[in-house]
Amino acid sequence: QLAANGVTVVLTARSEERGAGAAAALRQLGLSEVLFHQFDVSEPSSAAGLADFIKHKFGKLDILVNNAGILGVTFDFGNLDLNKAIEGKSANETLEWLMQHTVETAENAEECLKINYHGNKKTIQALLPLLQSSPDGRIVTVSSVFGQLSFFSGEKLKEELNDFSKLSEERIDELAELFVRDFKDGELESRGWPARAD
Repeated sequence: QLAANGVTVVLTARSEERGAGAAAALRQLGLSEVLFHQFDVSEPSSAAGLADFIKHKFGKLDILVNNAGILGVTFDFGNLDLNKAIEGKSANETLEWLMQHTVETAENAEECLKINYHGNKKTIQALLPLLQSSPDGRIVTVSSVFGQLSFFSGEKLKEELNDFSKLSEERIDELAELFVRDFKDGELESRGWPARAD
């Protein structure tokens, strides 16, 4: 939609082959202002490379869309055929079925935070000077519904996360570490973090 409205879009992807292919397919649809640049949100040096590319090509960045993210779980379907198992199910039934076949580990939680929080944070830090060079710089972050505070059971934790006037970057970093520690110690529910009921 951005490209269709005349915005030059730098499409990024971890896979150079898939990303370049996607950009080429969009150009074939008449969206000539779509460029590709390889980028891996989990690698801080990759963010620096993207920032360097944008700086030399455009001198500024008007819109950053953060949409990289992972679920933080693995699936265990056993010997089941996924397509057959969800055939005929509604979207809600499919989601419920998938939730029943997820496995959550501390390693999944750490990887999820590495991508979804730290990776996006490092990307913003690398690109912020270019956004500040634009008179209309904007950051759009696409998030999962599971990040809503309504999934937290701990009122104290919800209040802290909802108080933007007191919530610092350092405190968010501390809370991310606390989440992983609580996960490893089996304390998610007692602290009030979102926890799946098995």
